[in-house]
Amino acid sequence: MSSHQTAIDRQAMADALRRCGPWYCTDDDDALVSHAEQQADAIDRIRMGGTAEALAAGTRRVVAHGLELPDAESDRGTVARLCCGLWWRRQLRRLNARRLEQADRILGRVHDRAGIYVSNRGMEARRRQHVRNRRILEAVAAVNEAGQEYTLAELAELGLANPNNRRAELMLRIADTEREAMRLGHVGVFVTITCPSRFHAVWRGTARHNPKWTAADCPDPREGQAYLQKLWSRARAKLGRKHLGVYGIRVVEPHHDGCPHWHLLLWTEAQNVGAVLGLLRAYALADSAAEVADDETVRFDAKVIDPELGCAAGYVAKYVSKNINGEQFNRQGVDGDHLDAYGHDLTTSAPRIEAWAATWGIRQFQFFGLPSVTVWRELRRLRDPAALVAWLTEREPGEDAMLAASELRRTADRGEWAGFLRAMGGPMTKRDHQPARPWHIDRLAGGGGEIQTGRYGEPLKTTLGIVVHGVELLTKHHLWTTRRRDSGQGFDLEGLTFGAEGDAWTRVNNCTLRIEREARQAIRGAFTGPLRFMGDPLSAKYHGGAPAHPLSRWERKITESCRDMWPPVYQSQIDKIRERQAADAEAYRYRSHRAKLTRELGRIEAADNRRRLEQGRRVIAGALLDRTMTPADLSPEMIEVLTA
Repeated sequence: MSSHQTAIDRQAMADALRRCGPWYCTDDDDALVSHAEQQADAIDRIRMGGTAEALAAGTRRVVAHGLELPDAESDRGTVARLCCGLWWRRQLRRLNARRLEQADRILGRVHDRAGIYVSNRGMEARRRQHVRNRRILEAVAAVNEAGQEYTLAELAELGLANPNNRRAELMLRIADTEREAMRLGHVGVFVTITCPSRFHAVWRGTARHNPKWTAADCPDPREGQAYLQKLWSRARAKLGRKHLGVYGIRVVEPHHDGCPHWHLLLWTEAQNVGAVLGLLRAYALADSAAEVADDETVRFDAKVIDPELGCAAGYVAKYVSKNINGEQFNRQGVDGDHLDAYGHDLTTSAPRIEAWAATWGIRQFQFFGLPSVTVWRELRRLRDPAALVAWLTEREPGEDAMLAASELRRTADRGEWAGFLRAMGGPMTKRDHQPARPWHIDRLAGGGGEIQTGRYGEPLKTTLGIVVHGVELLTKHHLWTTRRRDSGQGFDLEGLTFGAEGDAWTRVNNCTLRIEREARQAIRGAFTGPLRFMGDPLSAKYHGGAPAHPLSRWERKITESCRDMWPPVYQSQIDKIRERQAADAEAYRYRSHRAKLTRELGRIEAADNRRRLEQGRRVIAGALLDRTMTPADLSPEMIEVLTA
């Protein structure tokens, strides 16, 4: 086939990829918004005839567009999403970005001689999205009951949305995990796993398509990521069956043509290193083994970390920096430490890699075998020890809960991930055996105990803090509301979704303009006391004896009006949710008690074994001293007792 005919065929494939039923992928966002609203309005009209008819019509439209039905708890929630223009907008934007990017890959626009990692069109689309998001965040202010006010952009800079903060937390967790691993005598290993040849679109340095990729029907990066995830899942299951524990971090980054590959920084016990690497190698080379018969390192490469030559954090620092913002401290004596594998500066490569991950929905970093980072982050909110003591004193926790909460809070406040890791039971400790877990509840609409529902009529979840040995520990003491700033009048704020405690100017509750104005006035005067959580108010002593429920006026102005548009959850459903919460709490207390008994029995058994071992050692030593036995009479078991 001639090169001209090949180009025609590729263009035909790219054009076919752009067509998704009634939608043709384009960079025109206004056209996309209009199409999304048309789909939602059409199903909304059908809903007047019944939920079943709307669900059937919505399913046909979703399938025609090449989308997936929303994952809702009920048919009612599914139809509510199908009738929402914002839901269609989000789905179409995701589909649009991925189809256009895959079309560019088919046309040869993503490789080291063109748009490395991601196409130039995809990079520009991501840049526009960043600008749009930044303008929206600057147009919205958050206010708490103490009168503190910040824009969402300012709050984002304080959290993990700030690349510098994200990179700092990742490096802290990696470095302190290595410190704890060295204390335990575990060995670190750096492993790289790559997809088979059929997932690679373009040969490096040639700008030519890989015929195996074309023959495999041009798999996209999400398919490559799914292959690696399945490989890792099977390998971890095998490691679990063989009782070979591992823990560490996984980093995903793209090759020049967008195909993903993994870097695994993991630790394991010294005697298990060979078995772990052998098992990972077998799974990595099982697919298309003939391709790597001459050099298997292109598919699987492993390096055992020698602490005398360098730390594990040094191995992975460049990959972390490359996947976030490209900023790092260059290692002295390492030539080209500021460059990626293709000779590009990290500060220019990092935005393209971030755009690649956002386009394809690929999670770049993931820890495994370590405690919940949610518990760590919630504990770091506790800056006032007096508030912690006051909250715990009201609940009269047991000694175990008090000591565990104190130690966890101390390590998190000091930024000591290694100490937090030890306090949570150490690496590879099962979640049921850890002393703390996140405290998730269904969000309540007010002091009356009514469960708050979202835009689609389903209960909303919220995290209030953590649970330590069955005792709830509150970490969020402020109630935040949102309002539009004057500078934001001209912005499209369709991307924002607030909880029911926020102002009613968004489309969250579909209120009229009159209700919007009344609601805003009600909220401004609503904060006269602390918030009641699950019917249990904060200490009146701690809050100066303020009233227990500040949201009654807000309920009258917002919640009651919104029920006309979104009816509340049926009482039977509320009862089921509360029963499930009570059962979950009881199960957690039972597991905690069982784990405590197991640990106690283990200590008793270990002490008994030590006592018997000491008695045996004394008997054998006495026989040798009395000359009733000679060293030649000792059996291997006796020698083991003496040397234990």
